[in-house]
Amino acid sequence: MSQSYVPSLLNKERLSLNFGASLLGRNNLIPNISSTFKITENLSLTSKLYTFTYKKTTPQILGFGFNYYLNKSSNYNWIFCLQKVDMKGLKDYRQSVVALSLIRKLRVKTFELLFGLGSNFNKQKLYVIYDKTLENMENQINYIDIGILKKNKYLDINFHIISNFDIQIISIMLKKNIF
Repeated sequence: MSQSYVPSLLNKERLSLNFGASLLGRNNLIPNISSTFKITENLSLTSKLYTFTYKKTTPQILGFGFNYYLNKSSNYNWIFCLQKVDMKGLKDYRQSVVALSLIRKLRVKTFELLFGLGSNFNKQKLYVIYDKTLENMENQINYIDIGILKKNKYLDINFHIISNFDIQIISIMLKKNIF
């Protein structure tokens, strides 16, 4: 499942870098590095680029997308996210994901609470066919997204749980505003 990073509504900065990690299952710690560039008051571009090593392979994660903050009269508390993410670098496997999500933000004192629904549309391609394995696979994963964001003077801290009852991803991100 692809996570959409939603920047704080309290920030006036246009560019931010996000560093963190996601825990998928019990022993799969995956780095998570992304950036957000605010184009207008209610539109920002997102990107991600990182790699990790898993069982002597090193896949690369490349992604881009946008966040659109709906309805100025509601203080932009509803956010529509669209991302396209690819996993490449494995000898016999490629994956492409289109992720859509709708997120609601609530501000409580110095915290921002996030909750929403999302859907990932996966296309997977195997280049080496194993017994009883399909060459091309497509599926859809629907999920809920719950998060809390704490804004600090130098770094923002973001904690997320994404779940569809079969898969759970727990993430923690540190965000640094550049300008």
